[in-house]
Amino acid sequence: MLIFAIATAIIAVTVASAHFILGERVVLKPLFAESTEGLLSAPSMRHLTWAMFQLHSLVWASLGIAVLVNRLQGGNDLIGYLAILIFAISGIGNFAALRRPHPGGILLLLAATTTAADIWFN
Repeated sequence: MLIFAIATAIIAVTVASAHFILGERVVLKPLFAESTEGLLSAPSMRHLTWAMFQLHSLVWASLGIAVLVNRLQGGNDLIGYLAILIFAISGIGNFAALRRPHPGGILLLLAATTTAADIWFN
């Protein structure tokens, strides 16, 4: 059933896009606007912080698309198992870091679930 792979791709790209855009506006822009004489005063540290924050977005979107492409090409389930692991760890990590439910964490766990369903039903 291709529907689960499609759902995974849609969820993952949605979470990644929201994380990238909202993270930029709500977290990084205000963080970098603060005056600092500490670690973030160095441009290289600001660039590294930005890259490490946004790397998650790239990974989630790429994995969601990889699950779909893998299913369309009739590939093995290794990519799916890797996606389940990364989506689940990211979702649980989100809950642990924020100490409360968060839409991103919920959607990442949903992406892990739809990926598992993709493997189970194919």
